[in-house]
Amino acid sequence: MAITSASGGFDGNFSPIMFSKQAQIALRKSSVISAITNNSYFGEIANQGDVVRIQKEPDVTVNALQRHTGISVEKLDDQDFSLTVDKANYFAFKMDDIEEQFSHVDFVSLAADRAAYKMADAIDVDVLSYMSGYDTSGALITTASGTAQHPTANEINGDF
Repeated sequence: MAITSASGGFDGNFSPIMFSKQAQIALRKSSVISAITNNSYFGEIANQGDVVRIQKEPDVTVNALQRHTGISVEKLDDQDFSLTVDKANYFAFKMDDIEEQFSHVDFVSLAADRAAYKMADAIDVDVLSYMSGYDTSGALITTASGTAQHPTANEINGDF
């Protein structure tokens, strides 16, 4: 039913379009890899191809203590491993000046937030594929010897 009006111009058929100040955010799954991996070395990595040498914590043997026996002391072995940054992703976008000036929502923040989510999702796919022994296309990962590459529990936990 149209809105009635007094005589003099408005015919009751005008229906304004309202723009919401909020954008619809797609439903997103949680990142898995960020919860189960160590990212302590991000600040030391500057470029793709960088190698970071990481010192491992020493492994210490715990022995049962018996009365009237000597205590054996073990020497600590220092070990390290190298983390090679061999993969990288990026995103880039540009906002039109006019759209930025007259937009009713902050598209730059929305786009950056969506890009960060998509990067985390890509990392999940890549790392979980590697951990399962398959690449992102579903092909079995093979080593130089031709055998399937399945990381051990120690490799997954960082105990190389």
